[in-house]
Amino acid sequence: MRRISIIAGSVVAALATGGVLAVSGGAQDPDGQKLQLVTKNFRFKAIDVPPRRPGREPSGSGDNFVISAVVTNRAGARRGSFDAKCTVTRGGRNGRSLCEGVYALTEGQIFLKTRFVNSNDGDISGAITGGTRAYAGARGTLTSVDRRGEAGGDPSDDTLTLLP
Repeated sequence: MRRISIIAGSVVAALATGGVLAVSGGAQDPDGQKLQLVTKNFRFKAIDVPPRRPGREPSGSGDNFVISAVVTNRAGARRGSFDAKCTVTRGGRNGRSLCEGVYALTEGQIFLKTRFVNSNDGDISGAITGGTRAYAGARGTLTSVDRRGEAGGDPSDDTLTLLP
């Protein structure tokens, strides 16, 4: 279960995987807007579907895990929350999962999708697939980087690049 917790932290970091939007301080990119995020205080729950796996054995195909986290800006001011659900598509130590997540921020929501591979280095990239209110019609990319030396991907630094 510990390995799954570390993986979940990485996924959250990647999906929200870990950030707080600095909307007012977001750097403008010629191709769109970049939002800098910090995601922390990850909560993780594994859902082991039959056939059940004993103890610490890696997840199997069809298992799920859900994640929630706090989103802040780089200065530490709370901006919202992050929630994600991942479904394991290939179990084992080098397993893979498909994950969907959402940043729920005061300005609106940003929806994300990514493919997570257990054997990666904790850094994740994904696609922004939509949004609401201030982020209506959002599209772009997410890059989430675990802070090195921190336990289980908590916190993570995320960059959301919104296309024009």
